[in-house]
Amino acid sequence: MSLQTEIKTLFDDKTRKRASQIKPVEVDALAVHGAAGASLRLKGQPAQQANLVLAMSPSTAAALYRWLSEPAFWGLVCSLTKH
Repeated sequence: MSLQTEIKTLFDDKTRKRASQIKPVEVDALAVHGAAGASLRLKGQPAQQANLVLAMSPSTAAALYRWLSEPAFWGLVCSLTKH
């Protein structure tokens, strides 16, 4: 199964739509980092990964989807500086 197919399986239409609208400044990078790590620990367990995504806040799920489907977006998030 390709990465794009797996991503579409894990994230529903509502999350994908929200992800397309999220701005880099709105991303909680630490929450996404934790979510990505948790998802990786469940590698090979698609049902558990799906449950993990369902348990995430909508904004974290959207940002994780955006990061997985569009890695260049993470470069924008990482280049932000907060004062």
